Amino acid sequence: MSTATDSNLQTIGWNGITLSCPRRWETIITKATHLLFEENFKPVFELRWHEEKRHSERSIKATLHKIAEETGLLVQRDLPPHWEKLQEHYALKLLADSETKETKAAIMICKECGTTLLLYFFHPQNRLYHRELTQIIHSIHCHQQQKNAETLWAIQDFKVLLPEDFTLSGHNFGAGLTRLSFVRSGLTIHLCRIAGAAQRLERTSMLSLLNLLGDLDISEEQVETHNDAISHCSSPSILQQIRSRLKRKAPFHQVILRHHPEYDRLSGLFFFDKKPIPETLTTSILESYEIFSL
Repeated sequence: MSTATDSNLQTIGWNGITLSCPRRWETIITKATHLLFEENFKPVFELRWHEEKRHSERSIKATLHKIAEETGLLVQRDLPPHWEKLQEHYALKLLADSETKETKAAIMICKECGTTLLLYFFHPQNRLYHRELTQIIHSIHCHQQQKNAETLWAIQDFKVLLPEDFTLSGHNFGAGLTRLSFVRSGLTIHLCRIAGAAQRLERTSMLSLLNLLGDLDISEEQVETHNDAISHCSSPSILQQIRSRLKRKAPFHQVILRHHPEYDRLSGLFFFDKKPIPETLTTSILESYEIFSL
């Protein structure tokens, strides 16, 4: 898995894509397959992608023609040296401004997994950040580097590792609250990250937040407390399972909410399933879920 080694860089992991970018840049997610990078509220670079197992020369040319037609850009015949090195892993083409001949976009098709990447560079930031953009482009990974590897999700000030067979089913970046949802067969995971923990905990308890975030009704007698965390694991009877299913709720759940006072954050993990949830799975995911300093 790619990681940022330069102290000025951070690793971003989102929906199968990992890359390294400057820490001062803000990463904005608008869709499941779209990342936009800004500095001082000005766009610098954006990345879009989609998976396609088979590509032909005809489909590549058709894609290039469509993009060139829609944007008015020209396909460049020659590649600069720092782009040529990428041809070992990608089939790629650059598109340039028709007047200035300046590179504005790139199409990269991974030779191993077939993912198509569309990169777009915003003027004049592409000139100002030439070194940073070169680093980013060479740091991009669009598939697992090892078999049976876990998928890294790293955004804002948190990261977590999930088995690669989990699929993103929803995401919401609200004011102070980030919520990501994942599914695998009947199992659902909700990941929550809350900013401004101290202020929130002045108004409400961790148990109230746990119930609110998980749409639960857990009493103080049912919750377990350890250090700066509270948790609950359900072991419903057959009758309780039937009642939950009639209400269209998963009868089995394992939930935990943690307070990170050093970062003024709360982190939550919520697991729901129709059958018992493997403890090894919840433990490994929980251990990988980290909050860190921005």
